[in-house]
Amino acid sequence: MNQKNNNKPFLESILAIGISTMYMLIAIYFLPILGILFPIAFIVLGIRNGMKYNIISMIISILLLGLFADKTIVFFMLLAFTPISVVLNYLVAKRKSSQETMLYTTIVALISYIITITLLGKVTGISFINQLEEAFSQALKSQIKLLNDMGLSSYEMYETTDNLRNIYEYMILIIPSTIIMFSMFTAFLNSVVSTSILRKMGYGIVSVPKFSYFKLPDDIILGTIVIYIGVFILKALKTLYHETILINVTLLISFFFFLEGLAVIIFYLNKSKLNKVIKGILIIFIIATVPLSAIISIVGFLDIIFDFRRIRRRI
Repeated sequence: MNQKNNNKPFLESILAIGISTMYMLIAIYFLPILGILFPIAFIVLGIRNGMKYNIISMIISILLLGLFADKTIVFFMLLAFTPISVVLNYLVAKRKSSQETMLYTTIVALISYIITITLLGKVTGISFINQLEEAFSQALKSQIKLLNDMGLSSYEMYETTDNLRNIYEYMILIIPSTIIMFSMFTAFLNSVVSTSILRKMGYGIVSVPKFSYFKLPDDIILGTIVIYIGVFILKALKTLYHETILINVTLLISFFFFLEGLAVIIFYLNKSKLNKVIKGILIIFIIATVPLSAIISIVGFLDIIFDFRRIRRRI
């Protein structure tokens, strides 16, 4: 019986390595965005058997990936995902609240991504921004060729091309806020999925974050005012990149209010008697409908003031 128990961590490590390696190969070659879930199996393994199993198994998996994928990608996977896996393992094992877990994991993910992007630029000799600009430039050329084939008038060609160019330029400007939002997305998904798996395996002590209870700090409005005052001071001083800073700050604040507004909507949808499928369709529709985003952000802003869900005392 003891021999069986001693072998359990080893066998679970082999399973985690096998599943994660196959999963990541599929992600690399078919849908790279799925790669952000790479740490999950190792987090679960680490909670069950100890941090060392998490770290060693992840390193072995990444080394195995190096046999089948580009070595540069594999090296940066190590930099990007190992810190996220370790910090989530630690926070969940210490039974930290979902709010603390999200905050610290987001910070670690953000730092990891920034370091990874910076080193990628130094190794390849091409900065991340330049790579994106080149990609957008190629996309614009493809769009222009497609428009030419459609037989549009000169005016329509000029207007459409100008709009596309403005969109691409805007996407370049919002890279900083996009990285922050992507870090939050990574932290949330890894936290939710790993803790949900642990709970299904009998770890009832694990706190699974519920998005419907997402709440910004009560002093976020005051903080927002202070931030905007700072940005406008930078503008008055004609500081370099003050417009880029303003755009990114506005996008981030709108995104945070949107998250709170969406949490309010999901909270009340969960309380309704609607079928789960219908609720899921409604949530997807709400998220995908761009014109609704401003309304949802307003709902989030008002929730900070009026606390529609009456959850302040619970947090």
